Amino acid sequence: MLLVAWGLRRKRQRLVFWVAPDSVAVWWRTARRQCALFGAATLLFALALTRPRWFAGNVAVPAQGVDVVLCLDVSHSMLCDDIKPSRLEFAQSVAANLLDRLQPDDRAGLVVFGGSGFPLCPLTHDRSIVRTYLSLLDPSVMVYNPTTYLAEGLKAALRLLRRQPDNAPRGGVIVLMSDGEDQGSDWQDAAAMCAKAGVPVFGIAIGTPHGAPVPNVTEQGTVAGYKRDSNGNIPVSRLNLTTLRDIARRTGGKVYLPHDGVREANALVADLAAYRQRVWTRHVAQWRELFPWLLALGAMLLVMETWLAPRLR
Repeated sequence: MLLVAWGLRRKRQRLVFWVAPDSVAVWWRTARRQCALFGAATLLFALALTRPRWFAGNVAVPAQGVDVVLCLDVSHSMLCDDIKPSRLEFAQSVAANLLDRLQPDDRAGLVVFGGSGFPLCPLTHDRSIVRTYLSLLDPSVMVYNPTTYLAEGLKAALRLLRRQPDNAPRGGVIVLMSDGEDQGSDWQDAAAMCAKAGVPVFGIAIGTPHGAPVPNVTEQGTVAGYKRDSNGNIPVSRLNLTTLRDIARRTGGKVYLPHDGVREANALVADLAAYRQRVWTRHVAQWRELFPWLLALGAMLLVMETWLAPRLR
């Protein structure tokens, strides 16, 4: 623009020798206006190249899927028949109903525990695989899990949630299905680890307060009689609801009492929907592009600049 202004001044100095002063004055006024319009249009085009934006408010981000780890107790007490046909089969029924009600974007995994915890199925969108592993749980896989360590199951489930190959920020929950019995593990520390990681534990109570004798599982995986203590008495395994509620309270979860296998799954799905909205429904800034308006205004100024082209008499 400095070069254009310098050129116009040089042209004005030479025109005074050939054109009447009045015509030069009219031409000079029009040329300055034309120069100003051309300069403003150039500035607007340059600003449009920077793609300026203006803040248009916050918008809600749609909810994403969550990772659900089914943490299933497979200790010998899960073979008790105070819930028909057995605690284990009832837990399998609840898990299957839950898998049928998850959202398409949700992933499910399976962890089993007794004396130790280990992942049986990784997190996947394929629910049929999880159902296949669920169907494989029978007394034959419970021979080496005579005790119940809740801490081992929670830690194994937490490790499975933390194993994200795509590093995608997804919410995760643990669904603990157990009778709540624990033979001395530090489940308080495991619950604290879940709470620190922001992973709530939803407990599904499997059992009844009056309980039932614990079946004795042989090395071949068959049930033969009931377990006896050192005095020869048959102990009774009862639902320990206090432990499950304490774990849920420490982690921000909830405990569901056993009913028919469907009511618990429906209640859990409703709470998962609330968790999904709480974790993933967030407001992000929305910006509007300004460059189309700058381009349109610059084009209008160029049209006006062409229309004001000076004419000398």
